[in-house]
Amino acid sequence: MTIRPATAADLAEVAAIYAHYVATSVITFDEVAPEAAFWEERLRELDGRGLPFLVADVEGEVAGYAYASQWRPKPAYRHSVEDSIYLAPGRTGRGLAGRCWASCCRAVPRPGCARWWR
Repeated sequence: MTIRPATAADLAEVAAIYAHYVATSVITFDEVAPEAAFWEERLRELDGRGLPFLVADVEGEVAGYAYASQWRPKPAYRHSVEDSIYLAPGRTGRGLAGRCWASCCRAVPRPGCARWWR
């Protein structure tokens, strides 16, 4: 397994992973899975802010992803980030989420982010 920066080529698999959780749980707080354009914009936005969007690549397949995003849009929160981690169905229970989270933490710029919200 390799944890690496996400690319546009990964986004269809990222969207499918997220869509699974929208359809089968309440954890996302979404009722409809976002379209591909949402993921393209998310990748651009995070890249523009210098924040990580990582994928766990297992033999060419996206097994999960993690990213850090700004906690809230208000200026006082500019140094606070929250993480999002999702794994593909069938990839849970193997320690993958912890590895994704640790990689995401290491990739967040310091100084710049003083607080994590989980």
